[in-house]
Amino acid sequence: MVYGSVFIGAGFASGQELLQYFVGFGYRGILGLIVAGVLFSLVGWAVLNICRREKISDYRGLMRYLMGPKLGALMEGAVAGFLFCLLLAMLAGAGATGLEAFGLPFSVGALMIGGVVFFVLCFGVEGIIKVNLWLAPFMLFGGIFIGFYSYFTYSVPAFAFFGSGLSGFQMAFLISAVVYAAYNLVTAVPVLAGISGMSATKKSDFIGGVFGGGIITAVGIIMALPLFLYYSEVIGIEIPFIYIVSRYGGIIYWLYLAVLIAALTTTAACNGFAVLEWLKGRMESQKSVGSNNEFKRAKMAGIICLLAFFGAHIGFSNIVAYVYPAFGLLGVFKIFVILLSAVRKNRGALPYTPRTF
Repeated sequence: MVYGSVFIGAGFASGQELLQYFVGFGYRGILGLIVAGVLFSLVGWAVLNICRREKISDYRGLMRYLMGPKLGALMEGAVAGFLFCLLLAMLAGAGATGLEAFGLPFSVGALMIGGVVFFVLCFGVEGIIKVNLWLAPFMLFGGIFIGFYSYFTYSVPAFAFFGSGLSGFQMAFLISAVVYAAYNLVTAVPVLAGISGMSATKKSDFIGGVFGGGIITAVGIIMALPLFLYYSEVIGIEIPFIYIVSRYGGIIYWLYLAVLIAALTTTAACNGFAVLEWLKGRMESQKSVGSNNEFKRAKMAGIICLLAFFGAHIGFSNIVAYVYPAFGLLGVFKIFVILLSAVRKNRGALPYTPRTF
């Protein structure tokens, strides 16, 4: 459940990710979602298997094992950069939500969620746990309900706007699915490595990975269905689902806004926390070798949130369309290394050693 909920961020809940990476391919988008789900399941199983087999309990240990100390440290820094970009995206999504749903200036919505994130970060890991404990189940079941409701109350066939299917490069949906899975796994693998101690057997490795990947696949298909129906109307909208649920109004509209704001808040808080902890680790390691730098949580949290607020003005859809895929290559490399390591019995069987890097 934890693994599956990692993927349900604001890009997913808003419909923007699904629209750009799957829905635009017509019925092939469903196949793309299934391909992404298979990758989620395989990598989930592989990470749990490696961590249990090698007695690894955190992401740093996993990267050091897979890639050696130098490349592992470089990968950690790259992931921290992507997590910060995700924080930008969440604040941009908040600004777009405030603008499209309430008519507020973009900066007001972004500033409000940024303030909440700052408050949560000041409480450390306890704040993150409490936020996710209350909001994650609500996001999951709320998203499923809204997806089904908006699909089954519409009378036009789901793929009516797509004609006979995708023109041009027929396999483009596969590339899109792999890129989507890859950049999502950049952030999901650290979470899974951190909770890998919950898996004690080979069977639980398999069930945890497959079930987590299955959750996000099922929810993705359910939430994509209404986007297929309204594709021609929402293609240029920052938060597509706001347009869809506004046609129903009442409780459905407000339920969706609550789900979206919950997704924005939890994703932003988790990403901000991960960046903050990475900076803390870096500063503490420098201090251990003679630096006088001291980590001040509130000050660093404020700097992170302020920088993210200004960066959010790039725009939500622009970040999803251009920044996310840039980290997809990093994710593809990580998928390859993880799956390769999982199918080998011991470190000696790898085609390289850490000294290579």
